Amino acid sequence: MASSVTPVWPLTDIAVYPVKGEPGRPLRQAVLTDSGLVGDRAKRHPLLVATATQAAGDLRANLVLDMSDDELAALEGQELRIGDVVVRLGCKPSACEGLYAETVKGGDLLVGDQARVVRCCASF
Repeated sequence: MASSVTPVWPLTDIAVYPVKGEPGRPLRQAVLTDSGLVGDRAKRHPLLVATATQAAGDLRANLVLDMSDDELAALEGQELRIGDVVVRLGCKPSACEGLYAETVKGGDLLVGDQARVVRCCASF
């Protein structure tokens, strides 16, 4: 009988961008609420989740996961548990790489938390 291994990806970076056009502030830990990361100015799309490769392009990602670009693209519309929180990955932004995400369940985030798929659902 073949066993199924659920992939997990570490959260490698967390950042907030309090002021438009200015550099972000890296964090070791953060709190995610329904309106996004505490201290971040973005409210229209609370989060931008990206891979390390994508984030290297200075795309102002809030959460960076250690996974391939193809892995992230395949997760569009699915829910991820990262530490205490659950986010639903949505569409790709028109101006940059990564995926927008919305908060399903807020809580604490810590660099090093593991991300895993908890539910497949429709894109928002």
